[in-house]
Amino acid sequence: MDILYYIGSGSHHNNQELRYSLRALEHHCQDLGKVWIVGNKPHFLNDNIHYLWVPDDKEWWKNAYCKTRAAIDAGISEDFLLMNDDFYMLKDFYAAQYPYYHKGDIMEKASNAYQQVIVNTRRILESSGKPYKHYGVHCPMRINVCKYKELDRFYNHEYEDMPVSARCLYGNLFCRGRKVSDNKCDVLKVGATGCYSSRNWAPQALNKLQEIFPQPSRWEKEE
Repeated sequence: MDILYYIGSGSHHNNQELRYSLRALEHHCQDLGKVWIVGNKPHFLNDNIHYLWVPDDKEWWKNAYCKTRAAIDAGISEDFLLMNDDFYMLKDFYAAQYPYYHKGDIMEKASNAYQQVIVNTRRILESSGKPYKHYGVHCPMRINVCKYKELDRFYNHEYEDMPVSARCLYGNLFCRGRKVSDNKCDVLKVGATGCYSSRNWAPQALNKLQEIFPQPSRWEKEE
């Protein structure tokens, strides 16, 4: 199964997050296809990466949707695994069988811009009689090309100017997920999702990742 990372230009750590995410992915994914990078291309990547340039010229919530759609239009596999550069797989897994996870219902109130996007998504789903679980868990998500295209209307037509979460829309419209605690913390550990995400790129976590995955992945240039 193909893997998609959409990458912005705002890394404060010289894209070391992606370097170790790729190493962990190569080590643990048992059915790995092409790896796609859409957006910024870090300097250490070689030509084994399937790369597409898409600028960060929109709000973050729409950039995420547009970069995913660009990969779909360019021919990514019919089903693929959507990753973030700060996701680190710590257990063997099959991408084609990776479960869906959420962290319970989306709350009704927002205290920052990110949460407002999630609340907007809840309102759309609730008004349509759909569940409104929060699929913004820090772990991969399986995506089907045909189903993802159905999200176009939320970005191009009736909801064009309303900030919404593609991940939460997709999860509630097409998936049945299991509730988990989000494994984003300072100390590296294996949670229920098999995926770890570091809060603010904690030094303790970086040191541990360097220890666990010392060998370059197939997507890194020789240095």
